[in-house]
Order: sequence, then structure tokens, then C-alpha cells
Amino acid sequence: MGRFQGKVALVTGAARGLGRVTALAFAREGAKVALADIDEAGGRETLEMIRAEGGEGIFAPADMRIEGDVEAMVAKTVEAYGRLDCAVNNAGVVRFKPIVDETEEGFDFHIDVNLRGVFFCMKHEIRQMLKNGGGAIVNQSSITGSLTGNPGEGAYAASKGGVDGLTKTVALEVAKDNISVNAICACGVDAPGDVFHQWMEKEGISPQEAGKLFPIGRMGRAEELTEAVLFLCSDYARFIVGHLLVVDGGWIAR
Repeated sequence: MGRFQGKVALVTGAARGLGRVTALAFAREGAKVALADIDEAGGRETLEMIRAEGGEGIFAPADMRIEGDVEAMVAKTVEAYGRLDCAVNNAGVVRFKPIVDETEEGFDFHIDVNLRGVFFCMKHEIRQMLKNGGGAIVNQSSITGSLTGNPGEGAYAASKGGVDGLTKTVALEVAKDNISVNAICACGVDAPGDVFHQWMEKEGISPQEAGKLFPIGRMGRAEELTEAVLFLCSDYARFIVGHLLVVDGGWIAR
């Protein structure tokens, strides 16, 4: 029996990259998985992958910038499965641009998807979890935010720093309601479409070259990220409150 047998998990940004591997990991551990993304084709492809492995899930198209979409996403999950136990707010965007060249539209785009989207998600996920009697939320943040900066990622860093502060504050608001809220601050996980992969493509760096940048001597494996997510969503992590878990192969420690 899987660790999440009988549980219902919601994963946003599930059409590709870390969202896809996270959704697959929950399904392999027995969870019924609701997939959400603005990319309907990619989301349905992830759903078919889950079903091909014998898992169960649904797809809920949603634009994280629109509160009505997010509310409907949670409602569709509950309509299908009756509850919501775990939520991974993974959907995010990045555009690389020095701050002197950044536009108002570009800055707002990062804030709307990466920060407002997490706000909308937690608001409606928590409302449902209060009805359940508890749950667990993991926000996908980044080391680029409140922990460190990176040239060309000013708008992205601002949005992720906001996610870190929001995570800690909301965690305190719901700690006594048996709802845990934490965040993953990752870097260098080898998942196509991930922010670090986009940076590698921009810089023309191969995975082998990128691996040498980390004290561990390699990039992270997708399952190393998903194991961290699953742990924070498990009953074993309920005493962990408002934590920013760094998964970065030693990048920050360096």
C-alpha cells in the first residue's frame, strides 16, 4: 500500500517539469491526483501517464492568475473525490531580464503567476482543508528569492521572496487547524522545463557542465525533489511549520 493511499492530492503546474514528476509520484504512492495547468494538452498528457501506470486522476484547466479559475479547480477536485488532503502549488514562470530592462508587464506577470497564484491557491485549498479537518500544503519556491539572488531574475526573485513570506505567515495562521504549510526552495533539479533548465539553455550550459557547479558534483534527480515534497505532505512532517526546505545539492552552503 502506498504512503498516500486513500488521500487526494492537487498539483498545479502539472503539465510538465517538476509538476509532472510530482503528480506521478503522488499517483505511484496511491493518491488520487487532481492536475491543474493552463496548458491543457500537457496536463492531459500527464493524466494519461498516470492512468497508464494504473493511477487515478482528473485534469482541471486553470490560470493561476484568475481567482475564479483557482476556486473552480479546488471545487472540481472535491466534486470528483470528496476532499483535499495535499496540495502542491508548483505553477510558476520565469523570464530572464536585467531590472533596468524589465517592463511593468513583465514584473506584474511574475507577481501574478508566482505570488498571487499561490495566494489564491492557499486561500481556497485551506478553506476546503478546514472542512476535512486538516491537510498539507507545499509551495514550490526557489533559492532565488529570500535566500539568494541571481542576475537577470529580479522579478522572479521578488515573486519567490513573497512566496517565502506568505508561506511562513499562513503556516502560523492554520497551524492549530492541523494544516501544515511549508515551501521547497530548490535549485538544479534535472527536470525539463524547470527554471534551472531554462537558465542552462539561456547560458548554453550542458547538464554535465551544470553539475560541476554544485558541491555534490551533479544536478539533482527529479525523485530527490519529489521525495522532499512527499515527506512534507506526509503525517510524519506535521511538526514542521512554515519551513523553507532547501533542496540544492549544496549550492547555498557553498
